[in-house]
Amino acid sequence: MTGRVGLLERGWAILSRWAVPVMMALAYALLVLTSDASRGGEVMMAVGLVLVMIAWLTFRRLTAAAALSRALSVGDTEALLALADRNLARRLHPAQRVRYLSARAFAQVLRGEHAAAQASIGEVRALSALPPLMAVVDAVTRIELHEDTSTHVFGVLVAPRTPWLGWLDRGAVHWSEGQLDEAEPLLARVIDDIRAGSALRAIAHVYAARVADARGDSAAATRHRSAAASLAAADAAWLRGKPRA
Repeated sequence: MTGRVGLLERGWAILSRWAVPVMMALAYALLVLTSDASRGGEVMMAVGLVLVMIAWLTFRRLTAAAALSRALSVGDTEALLALADRNLARRLHPAQRVRYLSARAFAQVLRGEHAAAQASIGEVRALSALPPLMAVVDAVTRIELHEDTSTHVFGVLVAPRTPWLGWLDRGAVHWSEGQLDEAEPLLARVIDDIRAGSALRAIAHVYAARVADARGDSAAATRHRSAAASLAAADAAWLRGKPRA
């Protein structure tokens, strides 16, 4: 049954990718054959087909980018891993590989697979400098694997369009170094900024709960853990306080 579902999914993916261009090409070919148009008319029809194909490809890229952006924002681990697996199996430009390797690493962190996330980050590093989100993932994996964070490079200190990445990056590392007074306000800023998306806010809640634990405020710690769980996807085990992988 599972094999049949997988086959249907692959079939639908192929159909959704190629059905429109193939049908449009056939429709234009039929139009040329039956229209008795001049050579100039045929050329114009060909130009029209090219424009339609460009519009279709642009639409496909925009919808793919939107799907990835949404999955990152809400921490949809299943969608992130599916997108990564599907696209990394293809020949991609390095910048595109970085995008989907980053999606895989983020999903792995949310699921508590920190060692696997660190391996994915290594693949990203082999291709380019770490993108801002991956700098945060790098900090989190080091903390969760109990590695030294003193050498961590704050790659998102200046992020005018996404300041919450810098706040979370520094807040998590400050907590790991026992600097609670520095960590707490940074994590609070992430939690209060809805632009950060539910996944990053959930991560901020996880570390805010640990700050509260360190201060002996069990009630605040419980509130933060509950908030993190409510923002987490169903299989985001780490955000839900389940054992680390």
